[in-house]
Amino acid sequence: MTIDQERLFQTTLFGRRLQRELNAARADLIAENTRIQEELEAEEARLTEQRAEMEPAAFRELADAFDEKVTTIRAEQEAKTRQLQRRQERDQQVFNAAIGPVVRDVVEERGASVILDSRAILLAVSDIDVTDLVRMRVDSLLGDGGAIAMPPEEPDETPDNGGSETAPAEEEGQ
Repeated sequence: MTIDQERLFQTTLFGRRLQRELNAARADLIAENTRIQEELEAEEARLTEQRAEMEPAAFRELADAFDEKVTTIRAEQEAKTRQLQRRQERDQQVFNAAIGPVVRDVVEERGASVILDSRAILLAVSDIDVTDLVRMRVDSLLGDGGAIAMPPEEPDETPDNGGSETAPAEEEGQ
């Protein structure tokens, strides 16, 4: 038998819910990154305006503090991006574990001895692909997977930011 794991994830109620939640988290991070970038640009512009009126040593102190702040913010935002990547991997693992019994039932019903990802097959007869059958059963048995307990997210790797809850955004919007 063959199955298209990617299509199964993208078309089941469960997989689509996980994707919506991850996309919402990504959009929130992108919005946060944009807001932080705008704030940093404004702060940099104010600092540049002050430069002409300041002693070089005093300006250097402010510039160094600003650079340190930007570096910290970037590290925090990169940690948030990595956390989203880990969440995506965790969601996929939870999905695969949850649909395992459904796939196993279909394999046994069909009398198959192996199941392959259909994207890796060059040529096959169409009746060996059970993606749609599994999708219907997963939707029927698991729905959107909301009742399935998700493992807790790993602790954030964000460096200590002095108690601030807000972390800066990465320039690429991730």
